[in-house]
Amino acid sequence: MMEIQENIPLREFTTFRTGGPARFLLTAHNARDVREAVAFAENKGLLLIPLGSGSNMVAPDAGLDAVLLRYVPNAVHAEEGIEGIISADAGLLWDSLVALVVESNWWGAENLSAIPGTVGAAVVQNIGAYGVALSEIVAQVEVFDTNAKNFMTFSNAACAFGYRTSIFKKEKDRYIITKVTFRFSTTARPRLEYKDVAAYFTQNADEPTVARIREAVILIRQKKFPPLTEYGTAGSFFLNPIITEAESSAVHERFPGMPLFKLPEGGVKVPLAWILDHVLSLKGERTGKAFLWEAQPLVIAAERGASAEDVVMLATKVARAVHDATNIVIVPEVRLFGAEKKIGA
Repeated sequence: MMEIQENIPLREFTTFRTGGPARFLLTAHNARDVREAVAFAENKGLLLIPLGSGSNMVAPDAGLDAVLLRYVPNAVHAEEGIEGIISADAGLLWDSLVALVVESNWWGAENLSAIPGTVGAAVVQNIGAYGVALSEIVAQVEVFDTNAKNFMTFSNAACAFGYRTSIFKKEKDRYIITKVTFRFSTTARPRLEYKDVAAYFTQNADEPTVARIREAVILIRQKKFPPLTEYGTAGSFFLNPIITEAESSAVHERFPGMPLFKLPEGGVKVPLAWILDHVLSLKGERTGKAFLWEAQPLVIAAERGASAEDVVMLATKVARAVHDATNIVIVPEVRLFGAEKKIGA
């Protein structure tokens, strides 16, 4: 049965640990509950917002006059007799799935280890790390369409994946993801082209098995990202700017030391962290109790007691500094519930 709670502090359900009360928090235990949640929100005349594990949002200090939905089913469903195909409920923690897949000695998710959030949220965001994008391993996505009021299945192509985006992100809150089917490789396909991963195996002279790559990625991330036990954070706060290959020549000429990365989704990624460090020297920049993480300035970390306003003001300061120095407009990767308008040049 769907659980209904009122005026629940969002700081308890987001990794930034900010935010006032949500008008309603619904917990769905099955697909039928999702349909009921949509009807509940419509009856109240309120926006329905999928919450996941709250790892990609900054909840406003004033709270949200909305219905937030947690979809908690977290089972894994294997295709009997078919190697490499597995389905996971949207409420499963993403890294739990990665661990299971790596234990099965299947390839494709190991570079995406230790990324917080649920399976459903990972698809919405099309998470990516160390040269790999989630879109490369998604076979299909099952959703509830809140407009048509029915369940439907998206093929990989229909998901309209791009750099840290998908149709589920573009059509915000329309689709509630319930299950995702993945296709992994049963033969070795190590992806070591990303500098940090390649350096690890050069230095350690280890065989790049799927398990060792997962271990390497976890170690690399631990050195770069703040521990959630001590700080609030949503990981990388801004999207790296994406340019065309033709534009990359001019950027490289202006900033000759800047590394540029071709993306599996197409385009060339400009490393914003490099700009924040080498052009602007913003590591450690602070507003109130929010600051840029020293080991990875693309990350905003928050001390205990930080407000959402601290985070937004710091992000605004950073975005303006980047634009003033480079004429590049950067946008948040995290959801800010209207505060996006404050951030930018």
